[in-house]
Amino acid sequence: MPFRLHPSQVTMTLIGLVAIAALSTAWTAQYGFGLFPCELCLYQRLPYIGIALLSLLVVTPIVDPSARQLAAYVSALLFITTAGVAFYHVGVEQEWWSSNCAPRGSQTFSFDDVRSALQQPGQPACNDIPFTFLGLSFAGYNMIAGMVFSALSLRAARRPELWQES
Repeated sequence: MPFRLHPSQVTMTLIGLVAIAALSTAWTAQYGFGLFPCELCLYQRLPYIGIALLSLLVVTPIVDPSARQLAAYVSALLFITTAGVAFYHVGVEQEWWSSNCAPRGSQTFSFDDVRSALQQPGQPACNDIPFTFLGLSFAGYNMIAGMVFSALSLRAARRPELWQES
């Protein structure tokens, strides 16, 4: 009998690969092109890490398809979570609202603060946009991707033929 994956395993593998692709893109930008992430950029990665780990756990043969269906719903929720954080980040970048990680106006520092800051590697402010393509920042693209993949995960989770026992 040839080895064959259940459709629910294939679905969750694809969802996991999307999350890994998003993380790989972020890490390539960071380590390959020197575009270091701000605090909000790092928060946007957390749901992708959760999706990748969840997918890795549920594709094993001992997990039943109904548990994989629940994982698809959770993945949709995590995708929309990263889209929400990305939307907030776009708002900070465009100065629609302020954030603690995006300095505004004049701030007072002591000499000791400046000396200590110079000795530590810096983290970019969340309102700095290091790269845009077609007018969108990474946060803008992540917002779109999160919404699209949330909708696709939700659509897959609602297709009964993917989750039936074989």
